[in-house]
Amino acid sequence: MRRLIALAGLVGSIVLIAFTGWGDASVPPAHAAATVPVVIVKAKDGETLALVRVIVHGRAFPFLIDTGSSKTLLDVALARQLHLKTIGGPTKVTGVGCSEAAHEVRLSRWSIGGQPLPSIVATSSVIAGTGGKAFGLLGSDVLSHFGAIGLDYAHGQLTLG
Repeated sequence: MRRLIALAGLVGSIVLIAFTGWGDASVPPAHAAATVPVVIVKAKDGETLALVRVIVHGRAFPFLIDTGSSKTLLDVALARQLHLKTIGGPTKVTGVGCSEAAHEVRLSRWSIGGQPLPSIVATSSVIAGTGGKAFGLLGSDVLSHFGAIGLDYAHGQLTLG
C-alpha cells in the first residue's frame, strides 16, 4: 500500500492539475452499464495511474482505480472535508511490506459515471504527496459491485457492468 500511496504522491501535482475545475456536479440518471472517462497519468519511471471522477455528496473528486486493493481508501483530508464520521477506533491497514494506522468511515451518497455506488465502510488514511488535496483509491470492494469492468488505457475509458 505504501508503494501505491508513494506513487500517488509522485504524480499528485499532475493529478490535482488534471482534475481542477470540477466543482459541484449533478449526477445523471443511472444506467445498466456505463462508460466513464478516465485520466491516464504516466510517471517517468513507466508506472501508470488511471483516475476516475467520483461524485461524493454532489461534489466531484479524482479517485485512483486500484483493482489490487481489496478496500476503498479515502484521504484523511477528504474524509474531513466531507464531514464523514469515524466508525470505531483506529485500525491497521496493511499493504505490500508495510502497515499503518487508519480509521474507518461510512461512505454513502456517491456515484461514478451516473451509477450509484453502495454505501460502504471505507478506510481513511493519509495519501502521501497530495499536498493536502483530497482524493481516494477506488478498490475492488466497490468495483466488484458492477460484476465486470474494463479499463481502456488507449482511449481513457472505464466500462462498468
